[in-house]
Amino acid sequence: MPATDSIPLHLAADAAWRHYDLAKARVQIHAPPAPGELCLWLVPTEFRFASASNIGSWLSVAERRRARFHPNSALSRRFSVARATLRLVLSHMFDCAPHEVNLNDEPDDRIVVTNPLGEGPLNVDVAYSGIWIVIAVASARIGLGLTVEPAGAHEAAAGNALWAEAARIGRSRAERAQAREGDGPPDWQGLTLPMPGGICGVVAVDRPVARVQAFGWERPLEAEGRALAS
Repeated sequence: MPATDSIPLHLAADAAWRHYDLAKARVQIHAPPAPGELCLWLVPTEFRFASASNIGSWLSVAERRRARFHPNSALSRRFSVARATLRLVLSHMFDCAPHEVNLNDEPDDRIVVTNPLGEGPLNVDVAYSGIWIVIAVASARIGLGLTVEPAGAHEAAAGNALWAEAARIGRSRAERAQAREGDGPPDWQGLTLPMPGGICGVVAVDRPVARVQAFGWERPLEAEGRALAS
């Protein structure tokens, strides 16, 4: 595994992964993640469930304004799809309509979710790379780090540096979430994500992950052979 000064990295295969088609979130996710559970979505910008009609009715006024005034139309679309998808999956957990999910954007680029069920905290993070959107939801503090392998970079040292940087970004994002009283010291770990197209993905978690519910990866672990070379 590549070395990092921040958190140990673990292969995705180290946790028990269950893989589903994106559309299966509707029937598989009915409650917020339990302790030790992580829910992940890999979503393309053209995700068909995030239609223009859904985006218009699900997003808040502030979210629609943010998308409307974005200077880049492609990035505006990506943000809208990401936020609509996040609202969709959280609505399944909370048994409410997507537009009723209470999301707040903090100044440090953190998304805060209010759990209406009163069953403990819920943490989310959203990250982007090219056409891809990654969404993570857990009861633990989490943060997503994505880096891209430069064209022609095949040396192990360069690969290790990319994974370490992804882990650093993920932990930095996770640390922005407020720690819960009584949790004790964090046990930071980085779970590598089998991303497409030379993307190095790590989700940093402040508690061990025993189970991952993954949506959108067709054959994720078969593609991970190159992820951590040593």
